[in-house]
Amino acid sequence: MRKLNLLAGMALAGMVLLGLTATADKTSANFTATSTNPGNTFQSATLAMSNDKPNANDLVNITNLVPGDTANRAVTISNSGNTSFTYSASVSASANTLLWSDTTNGLQVTVKRGAVVVYTGALKNMSLTSSGTIAAGGTDTLTYDFSFPSSAGNSFQNLSQDFTVTYTATQLAGAAR
Repeated sequence: MRKLNLLAGMALAGMVLLGLTATADKTSANFTATSTNPGNTFQSATLAMSNDKPNANDLVNITNLVPGDTANRAVTISNSGNTSFTYSASVSASANTLLWSDTTNGLQVTVKRGAVVVYTGALKNMSLTSSGTIAAGGTDTLTYDFSFPSSAGNSFQNLSQDFTVTYTATQLAGAAR
């Protein structure tokens, strides 16, 4: 009987061990799979502009100016980047002669974009609001009609006035892509 009990005990222990092994295999066996999205990139745009009169005195360089003189000049703005933009313009000066500071008898300007007048008045106060959209590779032309009023008196003799026109490009708003 002792042998029988021993065999029964061994058989029971073997079955328990077999059950644990079978259960352990079931809980640790998993199938797995993977998937990837390779080669993703973001590349930012390049906002770049230029104009065809980038050097000192390219836009205007007039000597011996007298009251009543006028000058017509054009400048072409180019989008040399790879994203569309709008641009604005402003004027500044380092000197401050009567040609600049006298907003009635000093230098005057009318600025046109095509046939549309976008500014008229004293050169000192010139400010151009945003243009329409200029696409990458596109251009826009501004025409400047400068004038020295015939009402300017003797106090305007022998003056020299410098000025700089600054064009500022602004990217278009970002979009959902």
